[in-house]
Order: sequence, then structure tokens, then C-alpha cells
Amino acid sequence: MNKSQVIGGIICLVLAGFLAVVSFTLPPEKLMFMVGANNNVPLAPIILAIIGVLLLVIAGRGVKKEN
Repeated sequence: MNKSQVIGGIICLVLAGFLAVVSFTLPPEKLMFMVGANNNVPLAPIILAIIGVLLLVIAGRGVKKEN
């Protein structure tokens, strides 16, 4: 198991959770995540969550059980 991928995945998931909570509590004009000319606030936590899950899955695939 690659420890750096596990740590990176956990950090991404924690940041995604934090951004999700902040995006629900703050008004849209206080939190900006611009994509083109549009403010897409929910897009940042979704992207971070996907990256975090992918990192954890890739790190977990390297583990082989020996009998």
C-alpha cells in the first residue's frame, strides 16, 4: 500500500467535506469557484471527493494477501 496515496486521498476527502459544509453554510456570493463565467460552488467538493476516492482505491489495489 502506498502511504502517500492513502494520505493524499484522506486529505482530499477531508477538504471535500469541509468545502461541502462551507458551501451549505455560506451564501453563494461569499464562496467563489469560477468555471468560465459561472460560479459553480458544488463542483469543487465533488471533484475533490472523486480524486480522494480514486487515490484510496489505487492505493488499496496494491495490497496483496499472502496465505
